[in-house]
Parts: sequence; structure tokens; C-alpha cells
Amino acid sequence: MTATFTAAVPELGREAGDAIGDVLKRALDGAPVAQYVEGTPIAWDVIRDGGWDMLGATEDDGGADLDLRDLIEIGKVVGRWLPPIPLTSSIMAKRWSVAARSEPGAVSIAVRTPSGRILAPFGATEGVLLIGPDGDLTSAARTPDDYAPSLRLAEGGEPSGLGADAAREIAIVWAAEAVGCAERLLDIGVAYVSQRQQFGQPVGRFQAVKHHLANALIECQQAESAVLWAGAEPDRATAALEVAFTSALRTAELVVQVHGGIGFTWELGLHMYMRHIVALRQLSLALAAQAEA
Repeated sequence: MTATFTAAVPELGREAGDAIGDVLKRALDGAPVAQYVEGTPIAWDVIRDGGWDMLGATEDDGGADLDLRDLIEIGKVVGRWLPPIPLTSSIMAKRWSVAARSEPGAVSIAVRTPSGRILAPFGATEGVLLIGPDGDLTSAARTPDDYAPSLRLAEGGEPSGLGADAAREIAIVWAAEAVGCAERLLDIGVAYVSQRQQFGQPVGRFQAVKHHLANALIECQQAESAVLWAGAEPDRATAALEVAFTSALRTAELVVQVHGGIGFTWELGLHMYMRHIVALRQLSLALAAQAEA
């Protein structure tokens, strides 16, 4: 793990992100998120056999030794696809936990939120273990929370025992995942307004719609810049991540708006990305504050 941080996308991070993106694209077959988010389209064996869950671990520990800047790219790819498996959580858990690295299955992280709730992504999913307060793995029963189907949250138990560096990095990579959600939403919005016809022309030609999407692009780019800021200046990570999530959510809101009435429908699934961002904001900001305490 290197302390060097750069805003430029490293070649290794780009290649790893592209490779994971290809795996997810094939597994999900290009389907809208609403069609697969509550199913099991990807077996964990695919992730384990490809070594994707060990990308953040050192070479000595059997991993690919990606650094934080590389892992930000991975987080963005996961956010674009929202695979219903704890991929990001497992990568980060196995980066920082000896017990997690010894587990071939999926591992996740439990976080105490500012409201006092303890939430774990995929915490109620069968076979997913959690890092416990003492660093060991636990399969303690939890109560499912259905707010964000793409995260399959569960509530209860105790928070994972994480050091400050681990908590901060996990917070940053989760924020990168939110940026990936925003980027995917922007792509969906641009494609929609290019196809949707009104008054004999695509609605994307209307000035008001153009302005909304231009603002969405600005917010999306600001969210990514804020995540990089958090990585480059650890002492200011909480402030930077607050900006990142605010901008990612603003992107989501604008994209829903340009879809008109159908933007709010369950079948279209735009809200899946928005809920994912909102849930990750709770978890990420809680971990960032924990790291600074």
C-alpha cells in the first residue's frame, strides 16, 4: 500500500476497472438495474476465482496491491453497475483485515451511523460474513433493511473494528461508488432525452433540458473531484466527502427530473441509484468521522 496519491488515473487502476466492468457487463447482460438488483445474477465464485476480491491486498498477502487511487476507479465501476454482491466491501475488508483475507467468501463491514443505528451492506445475505468489533469474522443474525435494494442492508449487531486509515479509505471508496452511480445516471439521462420525442423532435433539443443535463454533468464532475480531494488530503476527508455525496445526489435528482413522470417509477429503476447514494452517504460519512475522531 503506497502513500502516494495522484489525481491522474493510474494505468493499473484503469486496466483493473475495465476488466471488472467487462465481468459485470457480461454477467448482468446489459439489463436495467431494476431487473436484476433483487436477484442473484453473479455467483461469488466468479469473483473469488478471478481474484477480484483481493485487488486491494498486498502481493505478499496474495493480492494485486492496488493503491487507493486505483481502488477509487474500482469503486466507480461498481457504482455504475450496482451488482447485487458485496464486491466493494469485500475488496476493502480483505485489504485491511487478516481474518477477511483468510475467508474465500464475501465479507462486509458494519458501521455505526450518527443516529446510532448499526448498518452493514449485505449483512443479511446468506454466506456473507462481517468484520466484528475485535477484528474476527462473525455471522451474527441481523434484521434486513429494504431501503436500498442494491445494498441489501441489515441492521443490528456491533460495528466492525477498523483503524483510522482503514475507515477513511473505505469511506472514500464508497464515495467513489456513489460517483459511479451518478455517472451511470447521467449516461441514462442523455440517452433518454436523445430518444424521447415531443413536438416532433427529441426533448434533448429543448434548452431547459440541456441546462439540466449540463448542470448534472458539472455536479458529477464535482463529485469525482471531491473524492480525489478526500484521497489527497486525508485530514479534510469528511468535508470533501460531504461535497461528493451532495453533488452525486444532485446529479441523480436532475436526471430523474429530465425523465418526467416515468423517472419516479419502480420499473425504470433510477431510484435504485439514488437510494444507493443516500445509503452510502450515511455509511461513508460515519466512517470518515470515525477516522478523524
